Amino acid sequence: MTRLERDAAALCERAVALGARAARPLPALEVVVDPRVVLKCRVPLCAGYGRNLMCPPFAPTGEQFAAALRRYSLALVAQQGIPLTATDVQRRYDGKGIDELQASKAYQGALAAGQNDFAAVLDGLEREALSLGYVFAAAFGGGECRLCETCVAAVTGASTTAPCRKPFRARPSMEAVGIDVLATAAAAGLPVQMPAGDDPVWTGLLLLD
Repeated sequence: MTRLERDAAALCERAVALGARAARPLPALEVVVDPRVVLKCRVPLCAGYGRNLMCPPFAPTGEQFAAALRRYSLALVAQQGIPLTATDVQRRYDGKGIDELQASKAYQGALAAGQNDFAAVLDGLEREALSLGYVFAAAFGGGECRLCETCVAAVTGASTTAPCRKPFRARPSMEAVGIDVLATAAAAGLPVQMPAGDDPVWTGLLLLD
């Protein structure tokens, strides 16, 4: 077993200790990048597009990410359950339309709490990798960044020059850089059920080299 493989196994254990449900290693070349993923940021238009610094058009493009990905050896795929309160709210709104669901403060609050918990796991995992000497370790989250109630991009628009308020904690989502989350999670042995059933999960990624 190589040092990278040993460290990856230890980091997977660390991810669980930090609160992830599971984490698995995956060769970096098996991370699936598909231009259709970023297309779905605009068709239909995602609420985060142009209003969140961790989303397109601010995030690295799929082409930029794919070029960087070729320089990495290994990825860790991590998952964490979405709080059941979020799915309870979704059931309540079934049949009434996604717009009404997304407007619900209860749903948004539960969603943000779960995403921020998962963001902390990924941040801790990346820091642990850096401490092991992996200077190019990079984490990517699940869903748009929700660390701030309102992102500076939502205030100043696509021409913003305002810096991120939490630059060392905020991470682009896997989708924002063109990663096919479903295919990548399945390749790591952590398949995601779509459409989400009674046990939805956030999926994130850590790149190592």
